[in-house]
Amino acid sequence: MALLKNGAVSAPPGAPTAARALTSGDPFAAGGIAAERGANRYGVCSIEDFPPGINDLSATHEDAGGFYNYVKQFTAPNFWYTDGGVLSWIYGEQYDDWQGTYGFDACVAEYHSGHGTMDGNGVFWMPMGGTWGGTAWASSNDMRLGNEVARYLFFSTCLSLRIGDGNSPIRTWDAANLGLRMIFGFETTSVDSPNYGAYFFSKWNANGHKFGKAWLDASWDIDHHQAPSVVACGATQAEAQDRLFNEGAFNTAAASKNWWWWTWYDAAKSISPPRVELPGTPQTARFAPHRLSPARLSELAGHYGVRVGGGQAEPAMGPHGLVLGDGQGGPRLTVDHRGVREITFAETDGSGRDAPSAAEAVRIAQDAVETFGLADRVDLVADAVRHQYHAGGTPEEVAEPRVRETHVVFTQLVDGQPVVTPGLGEVRVAIDGSGTVTTIADATREVDRLTAGAPAAPPSTAGAGRDPSTVDEALDAPLQRLLRRLSAGGRVPAEVRAIPDSTTVGYAMRGDDGAPVARRTVEVDCGEGLAKRYVLEAPLR
Repeated sequence: MALLKNGAVSAPPGAPTAARALTSGDPFAAGGIAAERGANRYGVCSIEDFPPGINDLSATHEDAGGFYNYVKQFTAPNFWYTDGGVLSWIYGEQYDDWQGTYGFDACVAEYHSGHGTMDGNGVFWMPMGGTWGGTAWASSNDMRLGNEVARYLFFSTCLSLRIGDGNSPIRTWDAANLGLRMIFGFETTSVDSPNYGAYFFSKWNANGHKFGKAWLDASWDIDHHQAPSVVACGATQAEAQDRLFNEGAFNTAAASKNWWWWTWYDAAKSISPPRVELPGTPQTARFAPHRLSPARLSELAGHYGVRVGGGQAEPAMGPHGLVLGDGQGGPRLTVDHRGVREITFAETDGSGRDAPSAAEAVRIAQDAVETFGLADRVDLVADAVRHQYHAGGTPEEVAEPRVRETHVVFTQLVDGQPVVTPGLGEVRVAIDGSGTVTTIADATREVDRLTAGAPAAPPSTAGAGRDPSTVDEALDAPLQRLLRRLSAGGRVPAEVRAIPDSTTVGYAMRGDDGAPVARRTVEVDCGEGLAKRYVLEAPLR
């Protein structure tokens, strides 16, 4: 195992103190776009209100708004079409650069949030907000993007960038791609969440400006059971791989599609027994407040060997947190606005070696947890493993998937129950093909105290107010609320299925408080071959 040990490291003489606020950076490359094109940097579409026969969504406008509101700090997007304004002409070759301003080939980076699916022939389909030209759908077969302006496509939809079951980004997007650099999407169905767009830029600001990693990590903080995916193109294998793993500024130059390379996180796989028993006497938790004093930051820096220059590391919190050791030739530490600490020790090994097996990765990760004392003040259990895969090739030949990194997740226990909020109350250890611990993310919080839960309200009628005796009973109320909301548009979902390994009982983190809940991710039939995932959560009292 190659593991960087803790211990203070001094910066070279004269080096500046390496504490910097993570402010909102402009994601566009210097130089901009040709003057005759105007701004033409961003275009956004989102649909919540769908035609009859398709269940509506509830979070796509806020999702797209997270992307829109971030980029408009620097450049006003060309357009944001919503609901009935999102029509098939936007995506078809004839009008996708209408008036040099409107459409999915009129801007460098385009973001779409809505429903999506993929058929058995690898064709991606999106229902529109209304009918235009006799159709209420757009498909990847109809698109020819990149021969005008588009370089980056974000599809915040289900099944937009499939890898498995005989699919590949080349199969779906080769004909449509006439100059694209990167496409962002999902291998699986995805959760209806308002946070993808905003989380993407928050992760990008914190990770040293890497688009691919930001998209994957944003999805992880929304739900652990979906599989986000990213593909990049280039003239050579090396160019496509470098773009996939390192590109971090929107660029106007067209990319060759000789080579494609893609990466994805698989759904987290449990390695510990599920916790689905309701607690006898639920308690609420109060977590200790974050401490980000100069002394605490210097302590963290010394603990992980982060170079901070002379003196103490002064707090410099920005809207996305702060960073220590950036560009100093050693480990890099970020602290986000939630207090999550992420330490990058090394770049991922790019030699092509597979990351270790799950069992070996758990052993290496446990050594890292012990070395850095991550379980000294909190209770942790090795709970899940996820893999970052990568693969790629040309239209003639595609390489088999390889494991780029294995990530071991240690979940924090509070009074014997796990924290169940995605991205919080956990330690994640990433191990690459050389067996090196490349990154540790510590999202744990020390527990200050536990108190008895708030008493339930007295029943209003005889027999009412009975406490649930099983997880299914506890989750029935939020499920029924979801179904009533989805049915309000006139269509009753025909099927609801629980996502495997997603049912759990534990603590939801809300600020400094932890509340006992039952939680489950479900996939709901939405009509016309579409589906969407939703998170059910029920308080336990």
